[in-house]
Amino acid sequence: MRTQTVSIDQAKNQLAELIAWAAEDGEILIVDNGKALARLVPPHEPAYRANPPTASEFSSDEDSLAWDADGWENFA
Repeated sequence: MRTQTVSIDQAKNQLAELIAWAAEDGEILIVDNGKALARLVPPHEPAYRANPPTASEFSSDEDSLAWDADGWENFA
């Protein structure tokens, strides 16, 4: 992994380029007065993984729906 060290001011001005660098398997170390503040690294897993719905998450024809319940017409 390639590492690039930048100051916090450089990071503010070049954030898009630094993110692109990190996305291409690079690492960005952000420093202020020689002290490390943060690190940008590429994601190793997706931030969100979608799972397909299961059959139990769907209602069947026998299940009543909320809008079919008696009494809802009185609210409004």
